[in-house]
Amino acid sequence: MDERIGDFPDLTALDAEVAIELYPETFPVRWDLCGATADFFATYFSRLPRCGGDDDDILRAEVENAISYVLNEAVENAVKFQRGGTITVRVGVHEGALVFVVGNWIARATADALRPRLRELIEGDAQEMLLRRVEENAANPAAGVSGLGFLTMITDYEAQLGWRISAPEEQAERVFFRTMARLPIHRT
Repeated sequence: MDERIGDFPDLTALDAEVAIELYPETFPVRWDLCGATADFFATYFSRLPRCGGDDDDILRAEVENAISYVLNEAVENAVKFQRGGTITVRVGVHEGALVFVVGNWIARATADALRPRLRELIEGDAQEMLLRRVEENAANPAAGVSGLGFLTMITDYEAQLGWRISAPEEQAERVFFRTMARLPIHRT
């Protein structure tokens, strides 16, 4: 089974691609390492001329902040839901956008529970959902259902999101789950 939710084009080759693989079972990935991973990619890509360039410090800082936030959220989610195996992080340029793909193994039951929420993110009004979620979280902080990261990616950073869920037959209890975020590259 191979299912796509939202915008997830075939990304076999990205321009200026950089990829890393994290091994949480061998070397635990702490929350601060998620941020360090995101910051590495943010620093690297914000300095490419087509992504922010070296000549405009304000634009470069905006691009670096956007990359860092979006990628940190994606890597944190991968760490939070990880069920064995590695976490892959790919970042590159594709059709005028920065593209992030974070992949990891998650429990099949978790993927089943996430599907309707992911579809709602893609089909719903992100501004309205963000406000509602903030109010819900304020009213019941112990509920543990945030979703603010993806909503902020969409509302604050104009990210287009997509997910790809691959369920190999030999894996009965888990699926390979990829989160893709596309950030437009604004050049002025």
